[in-house]
Amino acid sequence: MKYAVPPFPRGIRALVIATVAVWIVQLLPGIGPAVSGLFALVPCKAFGGLQLWRLCTYAFLHEAAGPFHILFNMLTLWMFGTELEDLWGTRRFVVFYLAAATGSGLFSVFTALSPVLWFVPVIGASGAVLALLTVYALYFPRRQMLLFFLFPVNVLVAVAIFGAISLFGSFGAWGNVSHLTHLGGIAVGFFYVKFSPYLKDVFEQTKSRAAEARRSAKAAGSIADKTYFETVVDPILKKISEHGMDSLSGDEKRTLDEASRRRKKDVDGSGKVLPFRRR
Repeated sequence: MKYAVPPFPRGIRALVIATVAVWIVQLLPGIGPAVSGLFALVPCKAFGGLQLWRLCTYAFLHEAAGPFHILFNMLTLWMFGTELEDLWGTRRFVVFYLAAATGSGLFSVFTALSPVLWFVPVIGASGAVLALLTVYALYFPRRQMLLFFLFPVNVLVAVAIFGAISLFGSFGAWGNVSHLTHLGGIAVGFFYVKFSPYLKDVFEQTKSRAAEARRSAKAAGSIADKTYFETVVDPILKKISEHGMDSLSGDEKRTLDEASRRRKKDVDGSGKVLPFRRR
C-alpha cells in the first residue's frame, strides 16, 4: 500500500500557519500564559463571562510543553483535510473547520458529567480535526490510514477506535485529554454528513421562498404604482396638456412633484427608469 503525499492547499495552509504562530506565541515567557488564559475554552468564562470567542479560539491553542500535540493535529489536518478542501472549496472547508471546533467545544461543555469541568480549560484542535476525519471516513470509507502512524487500517475503523477511546475516556479521569471534545468532533462530523443534504434543502427552500416573497412584493408595488399613475397622475397630465401648467391647483402641483420623485425610485429589471404613462 502506497500513501501519496497530499498537496498543501490554501485553506489548510492558512489554518496551519495561524495555529503554529499562536503556539509559538504560547512558548514566550509571560506572553504565552496570558494568551492561553485569554483564549482557552473555560466554560465558566465563556458563558458566565460572555467570552464567547473562547468557543472557537481554543482550537488554535496547544500544549506548550512539547510539539507532539500540535504536530499530530496539524499532520492529520493536512493529510485528511486536503481532499475535502479540494472537494468543497476553501471557503466551505474553513467555515466547517471553525464550526466543527465550536460544535465540539459546545458538546464537551454541555455533556460534562462533573460541574468541576466548567472551570477546566480546554485547548487543542483535536475536536475539529476529528470532525474532518469523520467526514473523510464517511465520504471514503474504504480508504486506509496509518493508525498512530504505525498500523494500516480503514479510516472508518480508525474513527470508530478513536470514538471508543473518547467514549470510555469520558467516563474515567479527565486527565490532560478532553475526551468529550474528541467525541464531540466525531459527532459533529457524523451529523454534518448525515444531515447536511437536508439542511441544504431547507436552506434552498427558504431562499426560494424569500425570493418569491420579494418578487410578489415588487409585483404588488408595481400594480399599486400603475393604479396611482392611472387614477391620480394621468388626469393631471391631461389637464396640463389641455389647459397648461397655470391651470393646476397647489395640491395638483404637489401631487405632480410627488409623482416625479416616485418615478425616480421606480426602476425596472433592466435598471431603466419607468416613464410616465400619458394619454
